[in-house]
Amino acid sequence: MTYSKLILLLFVYILPSKILSQSSDLSDSDISLSIPSGVKIELSGEVEVEFIDVEGKGGAGNREGFLKKIETRSPHTRIDKAVLDFKVIYSPTISYRFSLRFNDNRAYADKHYLLYKKDNLRVEVGKNRPAVALKRKTEGYPLIGTAYWKGRQYHIDVSRKFAIFDYGASIALKRPLGYDDALEDKSFRMLVYDDTEKTDGQTYEFGLRGKMDLGIMNFQSWYYTGKLIDDEDWKKRLHYDFDYYANLEPDNVLSKDANIDHSWYGLRGEMSIVNSLLRAEYIGSVDGFLKRGGFYGEISSNVQKNLLMLVRYGELRIDPGGNDFFPLLKDPQTWDRKLLTLASVYDITDYAKLKVEYYFLGEVTGDKQEYADSERRSFQPEVKDDQLLVQLELNF
Repeated sequence: MTYSKLILLLFVYILPSKILSQSSDLSDSDISLSIPSGVKIELSGEVEVEFIDVEGKGGAGNREGFLKKIETRSPHTRIDKAVLDFKVIYSPTISYRFSLRFNDNRAYADKHYLLYKKDNLRVEVGKNRPAVALKRKTEGYPLIGTAYWKGRQYHIDVSRKFAIFDYGASIALKRPLGYDDALEDKSFRMLVYDDTEKTDGQTYEFGLRGKMDLGIMNFQSWYYTGKLIDDEDWKKRLHYDFDYYANLEPDNVLSKDANIDHSWYGLRGEMSIVNSLLRAEYIGSVDGFLKRGGFYGEISSNVQKNLLMLVRYGELRIDPGGNDFFPLLKDPQTWDRKLLTLASVYDITDYAKLKVEYYFLGEVTGDKQEYADSERRSFQPEVKDDQLLVQLELNF
């Protein structure tokens, strides 16, 4: 069944059932459908409409040299996403959850997993973000959030709480190396752990994590390890996308002789004081010979009951402290990045938010003056890529 037919069925059958009957144990915002087997289905959703303005001149007249890679510098609006979330409840302890996501180009199943929860035990089987991912309040992610824990994966994840400790373990299909936008502008994409997809040579990733909750403070750490995906990671991404990888490992190396080590690890701390949250996080990774690492720190405060203000600063570096890799102008995935985010989130109602965010994005391109002179173009040591976002988020 196509997604369009599924949505038609929802509006023809499920929405009338909402009008005719409501379950007494649900909030007014829930749409509930009970079927003869006793299984209950709850439906919720979200739509994000946004205005984006990227610093830098647009138009054909400004697309010379490397600037030809720019997608658009003109202010524009778009529906960022429309999501339908389904919760199929089989019993008080077992449910199946999945999300359908729509944008301008396609409709797809964003995440879907079986969840078992009883007392302090939680078991999740299916496609979702890694368990260390945060549910952020701003639209923009930290740089290391985009790079490491934004993408979905197929996994079996088990966690358990014991007193002030929360610990867990997972086994997952390793996410392939891919690209994503640092923010809203799609011109200069960065290297990330992408969504799991059908990939030849697929490998596994194993992870352990722990968290200690001390009331106003909590600390969390994790470690994931596995092997690079044959050809997809070590050849297609690392050898092809990093020109100087051949200095460490020849392009004609066979997979059985290649360095396919893979791991990523992190540490996060939070403190809650006087309606404010202070958070800091560090993540490092090793993929073959490529090392990356980054951090961010942020403070968010509810200055009013319905107004959240946030300031966040973070960095993401390729080969931190090393000399094997360096940024190249033509390859945005090799750039070091810095990001300062100023954001406000205003709750218009319980189900509508207005987000205003400004991103000061520094990107070290690796360009050199002698290269620019020889190619008769402007010198571009950094790209003008600061961005303004105004977004209306509607939930039901």
